Amino acid sequence: MIRELTFFGLTVGSYFLMAVIAALVFAAMSWRPLRRCGITRKGVLLLLFVMCIAFLAGARLWNVAVNPGAYGETKHWYTLRLTGLSMYGGILGAFAVLLCFSKIRHIKTGALLDAITVPSAVAFCIARIGCFLNGCCSGKRTDLPWGVVFPLPIDDFVLSLISIERYPVHPTQIYELLLALIGIPLCILLVKKCRAGKGGLFFIYGAWFSAMRLAVLPLRSLNYPDVVKKIIYPAIYLILVAAGIFLFVRACRQRSNSNTEVSV
Repeated sequence: MIRELTFFGLTVGSYFLMAVIAALVFAAMSWRPLRRCGITRKGVLLLLFVMCIAFLAGARLWNVAVNPGAYGETKHWYTLRLTGLSMYGGILGAFAVLLCFSKIRHIKTGALLDAITVPSAVAFCIARIGCFLNGCCSGKRTDLPWGVVFPLPIDDFVLSLISIERYPVHPTQIYELLLALIGIPLCILLVKKCRAGKGGLFFIYGAWFSAMRLAVLPLRSLNYPDVVKKIIYPAIYLILVAAGIFLFVRACRQRSNSNTEVSV
Protein backbone atom coordinates (compact mmCIF):
# COMPACT_ATOMS: atom_id res chain seq x y z
CA MET A 1 0.00 0.00 0.00
CA ILE A 2 1.01 3.64 -0.29
CA ARG A 3 0.93 5.40 3.07
CA GLU A 4 2.55 8.58 1.78
CA LEU A 5 2.31 10.49 -1.49
CA THR A 6 4.75 13.11 -2.73
CA PHE A 7 3.78 16.09 -4.86
CA PHE A 8 6.39 18.64 -5.95
CA GLY A 9 8.65 17.68 -3.06
CA LEU A 10 5.82 17.79 -0.50
CA THR A 11 5.02 14.51 1.23
CA VAL A 12 1.54 13.98 2.64
CA GLY A 13 -0.15 10.98 4.19
CA SER A 14 -2.49 9.21 1.78
CA TYR A 15 -5.22 8.85 4.44
CA PHE A 16 -5.08 12.54 5.30
CA LEU A 17 -5.12 13.51 1.62
CA MET A 18 -8.13 11.35 0.85
CA ALA A 19 -9.94 12.64 3.92
CA VAL A 20 -9.44 16.22 2.74
CA ILE A 21 -10.54 15.33 -0.79
CA ALA A 22 -13.62 13.57 0.63
CA ALA A 23 -14.55 16.67 2.63
CA LEU A 24 -14.09 18.95 -0.39
CA VAL A 25 -16.11 16.66 -2.66
CA PHE A 26 -18.88 16.50 -0.05
CA ALA A 27 -18.98 20.29 0.15
CA ALA A 28 -18.98 20.70 -3.64
CA MET A 29 -21.71 18.12 -4.21
CA SER A 30 -23.86 19.45 -1.35
CA TRP A 31 -23.70 23.08 -2.46
CA ARG A 32 -26.44 23.17 -5.08
CA PRO A 33 -28.86 20.77 -3.30
CA LEU A 34 -28.59 22.86 -0.13
CA ARG A 35 -29.02 26.09 -2.07
CA ARG A 36 -32.20 24.63 -3.59
CA CYS A 37 -33.49 24.22 -0.05
CA GLY A 38 -33.50 28.00 0.21
CA ILE A 39 -30.25 28.45 2.12
CA THR A 40 -28.04 31.46 1.33
CA ARG A 41 -24.41 31.05 0.27
CA LYS A 42 -23.18 32.17 3.69
CA GLY A 43 -25.67 29.83 5.30
CA VAL A 44 -24.39 26.86 3.30
CA LEU A 45 -20.77 27.68 4.16
CA LEU A 46 -21.62 28.00 7.85
CA LEU A 47 -23.62 24.77 7.86
CA LEU A 48 -20.90 22.76 6.11
CA PHE A 49 -18.18 24.13 8.38
CA VAL A 50 -20.05 23.40 11.60
CA MET A 51 -21.07 19.96 10.33
CA CYS A 52 -17.41 19.15 9.63
CA ILE A 53 -16.37 20.14 13.15
CA ALA A 54 -19.29 18.24 14.67
CA PHE A 55 -18.44 15.16 12.59
CA LEU A 56 -14.84 15.06 13.80
CA ALA A 57 -15.82 15.74 17.42
CA GLY A 58 -18.58 13.14 17.37
CA ALA A 59 -16.35 10.56 15.70
CA ARG A 60 -13.65 11.01 18.33
CA LEU A 61 -16.01 10.98 21.33
CA TRP A 62 -17.78 7.86 20.04
CA ASN A 63 -14.43 6.11 19.60
CA VAL A 64 -13.42 7.00 23.14
CA ALA A 65 -16.72 5.59 24.41
CA VAL A 66 -16.48 2.25 22.58
CA ASN A 67 -12.71 1.79 22.82
CA PRO A 68 -11.43 3.57 25.96
CA GLY A 69 -8.51 1.16 26.24
CA ALA A 70 -6.87 2.71 23.18
CA TYR A 71 -6.27 5.97 25.02
CA GLY A 72 -3.65 6.56 27.68
CA GLU A 73 -0.18 8.01 28.04
CA THR A 74 0.73 7.85 24.35
CA LYS A 75 -2.66 8.59 22.76
CA HIS A 76 -5.07 11.22 24.03
CA TRP A 77 -8.72 11.77 23.14
CA TYR A 78 -8.07 15.43 22.37
CA THR A 79 -5.42 14.81 19.70
CA LEU A 80 -6.01 16.62 16.41
CA ARG A 81 -4.66 13.74 14.35
CA LEU A 82 -7.15 11.92 12.10
CA THR A 83 -6.92 8.70 14.08
CA GLY A 84 -9.32 7.06 16.48
CA LEU A 85 -12.47 8.12 14.64
CA SER A 86 -15.72 6.15 14.56
CA MET A 87 -18.08 6.67 11.64
CA TYR A 88 -21.40 6.64 13.47
CA GLY A 89 -20.26 9.12 16.08
CA GLY A 90 -19.41 11.51 13.27
CA ILE A 91 -22.76 10.92 11.58
CA LEU A 92 -24.55 11.58 14.87
CA GLY A 93 -22.65 14.84 15.39
CA ALA A 94 -23.34 16.09 11.86
CA PHE A 95 -26.98 15.03 12.10
CA ALA A 96 -27.43 17.01 15.32
CA VAL A 97 -26.07 20.15 13.63
CA LEU A 98 -28.33 19.64 10.61
CA LEU A 99 -31.36 19.15 12.83
CA CYS A 100 -30.66 22.32 14.80
CA PHE A 101 -30.06 24.26 11.59
CA SER A 102 -33.38 23.13 10.13
CA LYS A 103 -35.24 24.20 13.26
CA ILE A 104 -33.53 27.60 13.42
CA ARG A 105 -33.99 28.34 9.72
CA HIS A 106 -37.45 26.73 9.52
CA ILE A 107 -36.43 24.38 6.72
CA LYS A 108 -37.86 20.88 6.44
CA THR A 109 -35.34 18.44 7.90
CA GLY A 110 -36.16 15.79 5.30
CA ALA A 111 -35.17 18.10 2.46
CA LEU A 112 -31.80 18.82 4.08
CA LEU A 113 -31.18 15.14 4.75
CA ASP A 114 -31.91 14.21 1.15
CA ALA A 115 -29.62 17.00 -0.05
CA ILE A 116 -26.57 15.54 1.70
CA THR A 117 -27.25 11.81 1.24
CA VAL A 118 -25.46 11.18 -2.05
CA PRO A 119 -22.59 13.61 -1.28
CA SER A 120 -22.08 11.82 2.05
CA ALA A 121 -22.01 8.42 0.34
CA VAL A 122 -19.47 9.56 -2.24
CA ALA A 123 -17.31 11.17 0.46
CA PHE A 124 -17.37 7.92 2.43
CA CYS A 125 -16.15 5.98 -0.62
CA ILE A 126 -13.27 8.41 -1.16
CA ALA A 127 -12.30 8.19 2.50
CA ARG A 128 -12.28 4.39 2.24
CA ILE A 129 -9.71 4.66 -0.56
CA GLY A 130 -7.52 6.50 1.94
CA CYS A 131 -8.06 3.74 4.48
CA PHE A 132 -7.03 1.13 1.91
CA LEU A 133 -3.90 3.02 0.89
CA ASN A 134 -3.01 3.52 4.54
CA GLY A 135 -3.71 -0.10 5.48
CA CYS A 136 -6.06 0.81 8.32
CA CYS A 137 -9.61 -0.50 8.95
CA SER A 138 -8.64 -3.80 7.33
CA GLY A 139 -10.16 -7.21 7.96
CA LYS A 140 -9.36 -10.59 9.43
CA ARG A 141 -7.15 -13.23 7.92
CA THR A 142 -8.43 -14.92 4.78
CA ASP A 143 -7.34 -17.50 2.21
CA LEU A 144 -9.49 -15.99 -0.52
CA PRO A 145 -7.62 -15.04 -3.71
CA TRP A 146 -8.35 -11.33 -3.24
CA GLY A 147 -6.87 -11.18 0.24
CA VAL A 148 -4.43 -8.30 0.69
CA VAL A 149 -1.13 -8.27 2.61
CA PHE A 150 -0.79 -4.82 4.12
CA PRO A 151 2.75 -3.62 4.95
CA LEU A 152 3.66 -2.94 8.56
CA PRO A 153 3.92 0.72 9.60
CA ILE A 154 7.68 0.43 10.14
CA ASP A 155 10.66 0.85 7.88
CA ASP A 156 12.52 -1.97 6.14
CA PHE A 157 15.53 -1.73 8.47
CA VAL A 158 13.47 -2.34 11.59
CA LEU A 159 11.52 -5.05 9.81
CA SER A 160 14.77 -6.86 9.00
CA LEU A 161 15.63 -7.05 12.70
CA ILE A 162 12.38 -8.68 13.82
CA SER A 163 10.31 -11.60 12.70
CA ILE A 164 6.64 -10.76 12.22
CA GLU A 165 4.32 -12.98 10.24
CA ARG A 166 2.31 -11.16 7.64
CA TYR A 167 -0.68 -12.76 5.97
CA PRO A 168 -3.52 -11.79 3.60
CA VAL A 169 -6.60 -10.23 5.14
CA HIS A 170 -10.03 -9.20 3.92
CA PRO A 171 -9.85 -5.79 2.17
CA THR A 172 -12.91 -4.64 4.10
CA GLN A 173 -12.29 -1.07 3.00
CA ILE A 174 -12.98 -2.15 -0.60
CA TYR A 175 -15.99 -4.22 0.45
CA GLU A 176 -17.56 -1.19 2.09
CA LEU A 177 -16.59 1.13 -0.75
CA LEU A 178 -18.23 -1.08 -3.38
CA LEU A 179 -21.37 -1.74 -1.35
CA ALA A 180 -21.75 1.96 -0.57
CA LEU A 181 -21.44 2.81 -4.27
CA ILE A 182 -23.90 0.12 -5.34
CA GLY A 183 -26.42 1.43 -2.85
CA ILE A 184 -26.55 4.92 -4.37
CA PRO A 185 -28.31 4.10 -7.68
CA LEU A 186 -30.40 1.34 -6.09
CA CYS A 187 -31.78 3.66 -3.41
CA ILE A 188 -32.38 6.50 -5.88
CA LEU A 189 -34.34 4.16 -8.15
CA LEU A 190 -36.34 2.84 -5.20
CA VAL A 191 -37.21 6.35 -4.08
CA LYS A 192 -38.40 7.26 -7.57
CA LYS A 193 -40.37 4.03 -7.98
CA CYS A 194 -42.08 4.41 -4.60
CA ARG A 195 -42.41 8.18 -4.99
CA ALA A 196 -41.13 8.71 -1.48
CA GLY A 197 -41.51 12.11 0.14
CA LYS A 198 -38.86 14.30 1.72
CA GLY A 199 -36.32 12.34 3.71
CA GLY A 200 -37.07 9.12 1.85
CA LEU A 201 -33.68 8.91 0.16
CA PHE A 202 -31.83 9.51 3.43
CA PHE A 203 -33.85 6.90 5.31
CA ILE A 204 -33.55 4.11 2.77
CA TYR A 205 -29.87 4.75 2.10
CA GLY A 206 -29.27 4.87 5.85
CA ALA A 207 -30.89 1.44 6.12
CA TRP A 208 -28.73 0.14 3.24
CA PHE A 209 -25.57 1.63 4.73
CA SER A 210 -26.21 0.15 8.18
CA ALA A 211 -27.02 -3.25 6.65
CA MET A 212 -23.77 -3.07 4.73
CA ARG A 213 -21.81 -2.26 7.89
CA LEU A 214 -23.52 -5.13 9.71
CA ALA A 215 -22.62 -7.57 6.92
CA VAL A 216 -18.96 -6.53 6.86
CA LEU A 217 -18.58 -6.30 10.66
CA PRO A 218 -17.68 -10.01 11.21
CA LEU A 219 -14.86 -9.66 8.66
CA ARG A 220 -13.31 -6.57 10.23
CA SER A 221 -10.34 -6.71 12.59
CA LEU A 222 -11.34 -4.41 15.45
CA ASN A 223 -9.47 -3.91 18.70
CA TYR A 224 -12.71 -3.07 20.48
CA PRO A 225 -14.04 -4.95 23.51
CA ASP A 226 -16.03 -8.07 22.58
CA VAL A 227 -19.24 -6.61 23.98
CA VAL A 228 -18.95 -3.76 21.48
CA LYS A 229 -18.17 -5.97 18.48
CA LYS A 230 -20.64 -8.76 19.22
CA ILE A 231 -23.54 -7.00 20.93
CA ILE A 232 -23.54 -3.19 20.85
CA TYR A 233 -22.59 -2.58 17.22
CA PRO A 234 -24.82 -5.33 15.76
CA ALA A 235 -27.73 -4.03 17.86
CA ILE A 236 -27.17 -0.46 16.67
CA TYR A 237 -27.00 -1.54 13.03
CA LEU A 238 -30.16 -3.64 13.28
CA ILE A 239 -32.06 -0.81 14.96
CA LEU A 240 -30.95 1.64 12.29
CA VAL A 241 -31.91 -0.72 9.47
CA ALA A 242 -35.37 -1.24 10.96
CA ALA A 243 -35.81 2.48 11.67
CA GLY A 244 -34.65 3.45 8.18
CA ILE A 245 -37.09 1.06 6.49
CA PHE A 246 -39.94 2.17 8.74
CA LEU A 247 -39.32 5.87 8.10
CA PHE A 248 -38.92 5.25 4.36
CA VAL A 249 -42.29 3.47 4.23
CA ARG A 250 -43.82 6.34 6.19
CA ALA A 251 -42.34 8.86 3.76
CA CYS A 252 -43.87 6.91 0.87
CA ARG A 253 -47.27 6.81 2.54
CA GLN A 254 -47.18 10.51 3.37
CA ARG A 255 -46.43 11.34 -0.26
CA SER A 256 -49.22 9.02 -1.40
CA ASN A 257 -51.71 10.56 1.03
CA SER A 258 -50.79 14.11 -0.02
CA ASN A 259 -51.27 13.21 -3.69
CA THR A 260 -54.66 11.68 -2.89
CA GLU A 261 -55.79 14.82 -1.06
CA VAL A 262 -54.72 17.00 -3.98
CA SER A 263 -56.57 14.84 -6.50
CA VAL A 264 -59.73 14.92 -4.39
